[in-house]
Amino acid sequence: IDALGKRGASRYIIDLRGTSMGDMDDGVAAARLFVKDATLAIRLGREDEREPIVGEPTDGAITAPLALLVDSGTAGAAEVFAAAINGNDRAELFGTNTLGRASRQRLVKLPDQSGLWLTYLRYLTPDGDPIHETGLAPDVDIEQPEVEFGDEAPTPDVTLQRALERLASLSAA
Repeated sequence: IDALGKRGASRYIIDLRGTSMGDMDDGVAAARLFVKDATLAIRLGREDEREPIVGEPTDGAITAPLALLVDSGTAGAAEVFAAAINGNDRAELFGTNTLGRASRQRLVKLPDQSGLWLTYLRYLTPDGDPIHETGLAPDVDIEQPEVEFGDEAPTPDVTLQRALERLASLSAA
């Protein structure tokens, strides 16, 4: 961000499409760069225990306008990040509904050598809405073209174009 700012960038697009890896805490840590002194997410434990994750007054160093690109491949840490940014009115989501996989799970081995995935923690948006199994709905829903496996995505990228248009209409922070 610093290097881009030195080259004149004043607005940013973060492309989270197809991003499904990473630890949930990394999504929260990334959100801290953009959100100051507010609820970033809520952890929901096994007995409906809610643990808010709150940003610090020293967080939120990046104040420039943002747009986030999401799709059905956006999951996990990327969803937690997007929920924190969007839920604190720092950016709009452009694209399609995200996957809805924002939880911590562990594999429990059973006596017959099979296994069971056990969900023991789920992440909620700053407003307390579930992310896991529902995903995040975009603010600007953009139908995605069907692309055959191995083919290149069509150009222009309609989702990116819509986000660029929206950011161009905003004044820099």
